[in-house]
Amino acid sequence: MRATAVQSAFGATVRQDRSVGRELAMGALPGASNSIRYGLEELKFLKSIEDLRILGAKVAYKRPRRPETLGTSPWVPPSLQIEPTNVCNLRCTTCPGARSSFPKGYMDIGLFENIISEASRIGVKRIHLFLRGEPTLHPKIFEMIRFTKSAGLPVHLTTNGTRLTPEKCAELLDSGVNSADQLTISFIGHSKEGHEATMVGIDHDLVVGNITELVRLRKELGVNGPVIETILNPTPETQCETADFLRFWRGKVDHARIGEISIAFQEYKRAGTAAVRRSSVCNYIYDRMAVAWNGQVPQCNIDIDGDSIVGDLNKDSIMDAWNSERMQTVRRIHQEGRFEELPRCLHCDM
Repeated sequence: MRATAVQSAFGATVRQDRSVGRELAMGALPGASNSIRYGLEELKFLKSIEDLRILGAKVAYKRPRRPETLGTSPWVPPSLQIEPTNVCNLRCTTCPGARSSFPKGYMDIGLFENIISEASRIGVKRIHLFLRGEPTLHPKIFEMIRFTKSAGLPVHLTTNGTRLTPEKCAELLDSGVNSADQLTISFIGHSKEGHEATMVGIDHDLVVGNITELVRLRKELGVNGPVIETILNPTPETQCETADFLRFWRGKVDHARIGEISIAFQEYKRAGTAAVRRSSVCNYIYDRMAVAWNGQVPQCNIDIDGDSIVGDLNKDSIMDAWNSERMQTVRRIHQEGRFEELPRCLHCDM
């Protein structure tokens, strides 16, 4: 299996694989929904009244936000997707990072702390620490997690798993994490061949070993979190590995699931090559606000080049950026189904 073959096959077959991806994403076993499975798998974290409160908060956060109930008055973004860095140590075949024109860099820790302090104060519910790069490359990533936890906010960190050394795992487990927090390790292929062909530069055995050691160390230290999840976002060539992925990881980590092939990152700038949005209102423009490493706020987390900046948290508040005139216009266009006025949204499947 070669990476070039994966790339060439992606655009041609993604539409026909979409229905399969949705079935797998919704619950890989017949008759079992993903949400029910998740709930059952998280029962083991219920060890105190506080854990029960955390589970209730997770359920509440997952409830869909209906645009018609939000009104036009300023409201708080449910979550922030903050980019510690857009630098990455891999060259994944389904990621546009290598061709992004956005400048490379690392978020200043002072800026990060200011953002988190405001987020906690205004009632943001969750912090996602990932966007375009590999977040664990930031030299202060665990300091960021510790500060976020001290501010009372749950953290979701997504990583390729290459930097989860025993030392880094110990830092993570000592950062104040609990069952409110989630660590997701992303795969594009399950087999050694598929994993290394689609995530170019990765060592499959190293990543599997890192995850195994993290689970072992969490148990040894008696830390009730973070929730550890592996996810396979397959390409057409690795779609055949989904069942093996689930069989391998279920029981080894807290959650193992199959994601949906996403056109957005591959095709959103290639007008006419991606499926055309007809009536689906994007969840992200109601659910989360993206923040680039330099503090700029793009219209959405798919804006890899920063073409539509709606705010700058070096000078603007979270509320001002999230409720900016531009964001209000985007939401109104989505509600009215006028997607042709937003080319990025028109050719995006998120």
